[in-house]
Amino acid sequence: MSKTISVALKAHYALGSTTIARCWRFERRDGEVVTVTTCARDLLINSEVYRSKEGLNPTAISQEATAAVANSEVNGAMAAESVDEEELFAGLWDGAFVSVFEVNYRDLSMGILALQSGNIGDVKAGRTAFNAEVRGLTQSLQKVVGRVFTKGCPWKFGDPDTCRFDVEALRVTGSITSVTSLRQFTDSSRTESDDYFGAGVLTMNSGQNEGFQMEVYAYASDVFTLHLPLPFNPAIGDTYSVTPGCRKRWEEDCKTKWNNGNNFGGFPLVPGSDKVLGLGGTEGTNL
Repeated sequence: MSKTISVALKAHYALGSTTIARCWRFERRDGEVVTVTTCARDLLINSEVYRSKEGLNPTAISQEATAAVANSEVNGAMAAESVDEEELFAGLWDGAFVSVFEVNYRDLSMGILALQSGNIGDVKAGRTAFNAEVRGLTQSLQKVVGRVFTKGCPWKFGDPDTCRFDVEALRVTGSITSVTSLRQFTDSSRTESDDYFGAGVLTMNSGQNEGFQMEVYAYASDVFTLHLPLPFNPAIGDTYSVTPGCRKRWEEDCKTKWNNGNNFGGFPLVPGSDKVLGLGGTEGTNL
């Protein structure tokens, strides 16, 4: 987003009293576009309606002429037409791309002043309000580039370019026979051994949670325990599909469980911290 400003809008900023409104354009991971503004009425900008959102309170934007990450925050009240609690907990807002700009709401022909563009970072939500951090584009420069040598395998299980294991061929379906909580339910028809689905991915195919995916934390005696709770209560009869998982260990998983040792991406013989911190070959002890 280019940070240019029209002569008319620049002159308006120079006045002692202005009619400036801040606007946000969010592009969520599912493709949904949400547009809101601090103005007391809806605004039509670039063929999109920016909804007036009461209780939307932006903070100052911190920016520097360096590679430092530009950060800001926005606080607001939950509302079905903009930010919904279930959507937040379902992760639909995680990493959403956001553009922030200001306009003169009494004369939109003056154009816009781009303030910031980036992605949604940390989101805190309660029953009635939320707080979202907006991180600038330079946040991408903070990511580690390159491989990290670890004992465990770094590949995504089933990735055709690295792991090369056809996990989709092992996908199975089933239905819930009893529910314990948002994180735990049972399918009494399952016959797989304990931990077969551990670290796998479960997709809900019906019910209120249809389409949502969750990683399996544990599987034992027909009981699935998820890493995170589902956004809605699962119900008996809800159907799902699930793929088995890999806990990225050389001996137990890649070699023994999946017979895929040739594509293991870890380094099982790399010395651990006990070797590094050991004294005189005692490996982690001070004796």
